[in-house]
Amino acid sequence: MKVITFDVEHGSSHVLRTPSDNIVMIDAGSKEDFSPALYLKNVWNINSVWFTLTHHDADHLTDINNIAEYLNVYALHQPKLEIENLHELYTGEFSTPLEVFLEYRKQFFVPIPPMSDPSYNWGGVQFATFSNDYFDFEHPNINDLSIVTFAHYMGWTFIFPGDLERPGWERLLEKAEFKEWLQRVDIFVASHHGRESGFYREVFNYCSPKLVIMSDKSQSETSCPDDYRPFAQGLSVVNSAGESVTRKILTTRSDGAIHIDISSEGRYYISTIL
Repeated sequence: MKVITFDVEHGSSHVLRTPSDNIVMIDAGSKEDFSPALYLKNVWNINSVWFTLTHHDADHLTDINNIAEYLNVYALHQPKLEIENLHELYTGEFSTPLEVFLEYRKQFFVPIPPMSDPSYNWGGVQFATFSNDYFDFEHPNINDLSIVTFAHYMGWTFIFPGDLERPGWERLLEKAEFKEWLQRVDIFVASHHGRESGFYREVFNYCSPKLVIMSDKSQSETSCPDDYRPFAQGLSVVNSAGESVTRKILTTRSDGAIHIDISSEGRYYISTIL
């Protein structure tokens, strides 16, 4: 299994390539000179993908035009929110990427089985997803409605929690199955780009990840990498200079794109590309 966290500055874009050569995109961030969708098309020669949108913030949707034009999305997983819910969550005008997405999603009107359904051939990868409901909160926040995806392959478990904040974590921790998955986590993508608002200490009562990944743009936008550091064990990472070093925290800000390969025997290889 290959997993890439792309450098999309203040945004979010992750891609998983399963042993059966199925592609899962989680979020649609991009930057001015880089499109993950075009990377899949031009570098991997991929045109068919599963697309999970964790939530509707613009920085998770800036690549939506390229996804719509160049990729065949056979399944779209998005938070269950109606237009009226979104208008309540976003008090001003919708962002342009969100407007594009809302038009794009109209073509997905047939319900699909969840990623965990055995009808999918993920080549040995196990998926599980969790999310809070709009009506779980008296005053809902779009970040706390993020879809959380777990992916497990050959003894390695990843978590992609979108932009969950403390109330969202608290609510999900009420679910026994969520806590069971959390206990298996090895690679922890920090919620909300590693910001203080996404860090919830109680999460680490259940997991002790080997590595934490942050998708961010600048030091000022990631306020608490040191809060995560005591809970990460560290893994060997090959940096862009070809040096192998032990790291607990990787950030797209300082490390660029983060590539993780898990072999069919469970061996890992992690590299960064500035």
